[in-house]
Amino acid sequence: MEQGGERIGPAVAGVVETEVDESIALLHPDSSQVYVLNATAADVWRLSDGERTLDEVVAALAIAYGATPEAIHAEAAATVARFREDGLLPPAGG
Repeated sequence: MEQGGERIGPAVAGVVETEVDESIALLHPDSSQVYVLNATAADVWRLSDGERTLDEVVAALAIAYGATPEAIHAEAAATVARFREDGLLPPAGG
């Protein structure tokens, strides 16, 4: 499970980010895989800049969405985990 105190990001070197019709598309440098993020995943991506912890990302999203942190935490953690699994963010502890 993702720990709330560890800083998330920044993106691994070479990930190319571009906006497409108000969405974010990411190009992985090694695999040439393209990821098109929905609005929620895009918000998590933008906040995963190496300056914030998961808890801080969740708090920012809760304010933006008018929701409780508890309602957002699991989805935000899963999104960060997926970014790490896909090699877009450095692994936890790395």
